[in-house]
Amino acid sequence: MRDYQRLDFLIKINSNLKVLAALLTMGISILSGCSHSEQIVIPPQVILSPYRIIGVVEFSTNGEAELGPYLTQNYLEAVQNAQPEVRFLELGSQELVLSKVDRKNFDYEAIKSIGRIYNVDAVMYGKLNLSETKPNIRLSSTWQSVKAGASVEASLITKLWETDSGVVRWTNSSLRRETIANLSASTSGNIHFNAKDPKETYGNLIPQLVYANTRDFRVHYEYRKVK
Repeated sequence: MRDYQRLDFLIKINSNLKVLAALLTMGISILSGCSHSEQIVIPPQVILSPYRIIGVVEFSTNGEAELGPYLTQNYLEAVQNAQPEVRFLELGSQELVLSKVDRKNFDYEAIKSIGRIYNVDAVMYGKLNLSETKPNIRLSSTWQSVKAGASVEASLITKLWETDSGVVRWTNSSLRRETIANLSASTSGNIHFNAKDPKETYGNLIPQLVYANTRDFRVHYEYRKVK
């Protein structure tokens, strides 16, 4: 092949490569322009602001008595963090509220009576059920001490009633299993139990239950492909 033929061949290859590169760049630009990901705001499934005042009955539990107020407070904080404009009125325990309306359960008549007596537009109430604790015992490698924890399964069921109609506006349930209240015992017989209040005893269990249970009140974010 002569020199001028070789040169012409190289020029054609170089030209074709430039055309190919331009086509690839154009294709990428077109694809990028046609489809890309954007953050989409998903509003809460349940908006509470239409209710002027929501009456809150202290959540009940089959656990320690101190757990009810702790759970209720945690729940109210979670809801108001999600929807700060919500106004709550704490009504007291289930027994106190039901005695005020002369009812035994939160039935249709009870809910409507609560609305009239306490002047609230809705009523929120929840119940926490704790399973029997299951011990988890671990011996040290030297057999000089033993550490034990207790795992518990907890379920939280909540409801929101409208007082003008007595109907259930919203309900949800959440379930979690957690290790609670660590204790330790040495071979000399000394036992240490570190659980003086609900927050220490149940650790992350209550916040996790509440966070899962209140998901319908929060804004969510999703990434979606858009054109």
